[in-house]
Amino acid sequence: MTIRAIWSHEEILGAEGLTRRSVLRTAAAGAAAGFAAPFMPMRSARAEIGGELQIMAWEGFQLDAEGKEWREKHGVTVDVVAIGNQDDVQAKFVAGNPPPIDLAEYNQGYDKLYIEDLKIISPLDESKIPNYNAEDIFPGFYKRPTWYKGGKLWGVPWTWGLNSLIYNPAAMAAPTSYTDLLKPELKGKIALVDDTTATWPAAVRIAGLIDKFPNLTKEEMQKVFDNLKTYRDHARVIALTYGDLISLMVSGEVVALFCGWSGIPVETGKQGVVTRYAIPTEGAVMWCDAWFTPISVDNSDTAHDFINLAVDPAVQAQTAKAVTAGAVNRKALDHMDDATKALFDYGNLDAVFKAAPLYGIPPRESDTYATYSDWVDAWNEFKVG
Repeated sequence: MTIRAIWSHEEILGAEGLTRRSVLRTAAAGAAAGFAAPFMPMRSARAEIGGELQIMAWEGFQLDAEGKEWREKHGVTVDVVAIGNQDDVQAKFVAGNPPPIDLAEYNQGYDKLYIEDLKIISPLDESKIPNYNAEDIFPGFYKRPTWYKGGKLWGVPWTWGLNSLIYNPAAMAAPTSYTDLLKPELKGKIALVDDTTATWPAAVRIAGLIDKFPNLTKEEMQKVFDNLKTYRDHARVIALTYGDLISLMVSGEVVALFCGWSGIPVETGKQGVVTRYAIPTEGAVMWCDAWFTPISVDNSDTAHDFINLAVDPAVQAQTAKAVTAGAVNRKALDHMDDATKALFDYGNLDAVFKAAPLYGIPPRESDTYATYSDWVDAWNEFKVG
């Protein structure tokens, strides 16, 4: 297995790239409230590809450049609502009159919440997404329970990556462990970021409880946050967004990030500051986003064709380069440059999955384990502590 331990801006993408969560803010407190799945009859789908397509997407992930030819060919106009954090998505559809959004993305951890609990996803018609097939899609991304339940396809995974340490090589030695961030000379020079999908699993890893996540007891959860406080007290700030964090790293106020997206070196590089991505001995945190059609979809055929476009080999390669991420279609490798192809060990993805599994989020309700609301409360208390 070969997972690149340290990647520089030059090694990843050269001078180009788009930020994954440049305005990310994990407003998790709002998600702690109870949700009630609304009754929303399916609207009649249009019979042809074209017209207006309303999308909820992470900034830079709406296929602006990659989908230009497709939009022109079919006469599609795209209206994009930017996702600030994953909880923005379900907030749109749990109200009594959800907007007619045709497509949105969900992080793998939200599958049960969206599909089973809130019931805000419409099942997909596999026949309309021919690029998503067993021959072309890497097995780890094809019809796994995260996206396929009860004989129905609910989401199509299309992009993935690893969250881990980010550091400035001009200001510190390459970290090999999270504990390297606690060196005395780095006091007040590291940062955390308000992204629970990255920070929580990383914190659980260094607490030695990752084999149990996301099903930890309240006592185990408290152990995680007690341990994380050491890093908080050593840090300059818990950045609200990755954009804020990037600015801090460019200014030199911060020289390392506890856990963040591998695209950060691209963004700092645009401003003349080299930062690098490193996987410590404790391991990295894997993420994967999938497209889905919400219950309020009203341009279903066009939405399906957009999803099919997103997993097209050439589009996959372009997207992987643009956003410093991984592809799910094995044929995308034929369209990648060497630097993009080298980001991940595509020849041994089973080992990548084993080293950094796709984790869910804590349960919504439980008499045994700390619930999602418990984690949100603990996180909010941690941030102000």
